[in-house]
Amino acid sequence: MKFPRAITTLAIAAGLATTLAPAAAAETVASLDFVAEHGAHPVSGRSGHWAASPENEVRFWERGATLRVDAETDRGFDYIMLDFTAPSGNLQAGTYSHAEGAHILAVSNGLGCVDDYSTFTIDRIERGAEGLIALDATFEQRCGSPTSPALRGEVHYRR
Repeated sequence: MKFPRAITTLAIAAGLATTLAPAAAAETVASLDFVAEHGAHPVSGRSGHWAASPENEVRFWERGATLRVDAETDRGFDYIMLDFTAPSGNLQAGTYSHAEGAHILAVSNGLGCVDDYSTFTIDRIERGAEGLIALDATFEQRCGSPTSPALRGEVHYRR
């Protein structure tokens, strides 16, 4: 009887096709998690977990010594932009502070602060031929004085 043999052959071929099919390309991961104390300019009293999705856009890119994170939700009506700048050269893994000449520019919904007092730590940063490939960083930004309310958070990126 040829019919069962045809089904068996088809099942084996389907299994091989599934096994040998190339793995799907990994999706880009981009997120911003933040908590701002009341009075922390320009994000006062807000917090959030914004991950790239149909509802949120989170983008990362580098230009010279500056790494930018642009995040928006509510169709762009709520956004935060963070620029992390090294004192000189490209950012590398390590901790950066205002005292060393590094800074964070924070802008949210039209208000901004080129902070006077910030620290950020890059735990992981990888670059390839097309630019940034991976980033894990934490930050604390204070606008105006070292005792001002803080905006704290972390950013993650994988391409």
